Amino acid sequence: MSIKDSILSRSNQYNYYKEETEKIKKENKELQKENKIIKEEIKNLDKYEDGISVIIPTYKGENHINLLLESLEKQGLNPELYELLFVFNGELDSTIDMLIEFIKNNPEMNVSLTFTPESGASNARNIGIQLARKEYITFVDDDDFISPNYLEKLLEHSKPNRITMANFLNYNADTKEAKSSIPLSEKEYGIIKNAPIKFMSQAAVTVAKTIPSCAAKRVKFNTNLNSGEDVSFYASLYTLFDFEFYFINKEEEVNYYRIQRNFSVSKQEMTYQFNVLDRLKVMDDLDKNYRVVENKKIKKYIKMCFQGQTGFIQRYLIEHPEDKDKVLKEVEKHDFKYFPYSLLEN
Repeated sequence: MSIKDSILSRSNQYNYYKEETEKIKKENKELQKENKIIKEEIKNLDKYEDGISVIIPTYKGENHINLLLESLEKQGLNPELYELLFVFNGELDSTIDMLIEFIKNNPEMNVSLTFTPESGASNARNIGIQLARKEYITFVDDDDFISPNYLEKLLEHSKPNRITMANFLNYNADTKEAKSSIPLSEKEYGIIKNAPIKFMSQAAVTVAKTIPSCAAKRVKFNTNLNSGEDVSFYASLYTLFDFEFYFINKEEEVNYYRIQRNFSVSKQEMTYQFNVLDRLKVMDDLDKNYRVVENKKIKKYIKMCFQGQTGFIQRYLIEHPEDKDKVLKEVEKHDFKYFPYSLLEN
């Protein structure tokens, strides 16, 4: 080997090891950052009391909150192990008087009433998350209700690294019939692998589950979204934390009852605002998580969420094919890392 070649060889080796050293330094910084976060989370665990914080956003609930209050009075869990955080958002009605009466009739319960002038369930949930003092959080809507064993069994099956899922039922107030809206078979319970992919709709719905409080406090509901805030919230949560997913056996009848109503997201009037613009705003949040998520299964889950949101756009274009170019130009403005264009081709 000539002197020149020898020098070039050593130079290449030097550059190679220099690059490797820089990579190791970068990796060490990332590990130190992760260790710091983990240490903070471990410290936070000591700050929480045993039990569940039940976060209940309420807005003008006077005509429908009774079923929920009745179900809360029937809970079998020791009242010391749960707190009820009612967050009034927007204009008040007689719901406040109903809850004051509820507190008088149930002095053993730990009930907190908080008011915010800003309307919207997302803001109310964010406030509830910050107020939560128990180790786990569960959300309940003021126009739904829960089974008598709901809080007891959720707490029994909850763990610091786990999302615990209850049975989710649609309840017909007229016929008193309850039907499962999630295609879970009788045998699918316990720890379920690939749960967000297998049961995307339940993984993304706000209610019928517990979340470790230390994890929930790291994420916020996007108050700028008109709908789909639950999809955004859980995409962020699952991107940050590698949870196991535990489904409670249906035979235990740990039930969350969602009262069927004529107006819901799935039944909203088809408009350009709701079906296109609002869905793209949700996908902006999904895109942020898609770009940074490392877990391949969660990455696939986020892609499925993209596809679910795109389905609303697809249905709009079936009714309004003349708007296709307008819609595609709107999509291109967002520069998504992933977008299922194939769903819009036909």
